[in-house]
Amino acid sequence: MPSGDLPGRVRAEIVRLHGFLVAWVGGEAAEFSDCERAFAADFRMVTPDGTVHERESVLTRLRAARGSVGTGFAIEIDEPRLAWQAGDAVLMEYVERQQGEGRASARRATGLFTREDTAIGGVLWRHLQETWIR
Repeated sequence: MPSGDLPGRVRAEIVRLHGFLVAWVGGEAAEFSDCERAFAADFRMVTPDGTVHERESVLTRLRAARGSVGTGFAIEIDEPRLAWQAGDAVLMEYVERQQGEGRASARRATGLFTREDTAIGGVLWRHLQETWIR
């Protein structure tokens, strides 16, 4: 894959993984291994409240969230923007809007991805930082 295609793969992976999350927390049939394989072994996430979670903590929290929301839950990805790219690494910014059960929230996210041709989307999530949008 040419390196110029990498930002497009990252955008598609962001949408794919959030689609999985909607299905998973909605209780739909979904392969959790598809989620596990998306995150690099050294993946870290900083949630909007500043808490840092290593890969296993993120996966444990996601496993426990199976079927935790009612119907009508949705995630929309807006404003994807390539912030930086060097070789097989991409830093992508986007806005994640969640809506369901009468509530809505938004967060600005910055994710670091690296190319991995054997990964489902052709990239691995390496780091994710989220900040609340008020």
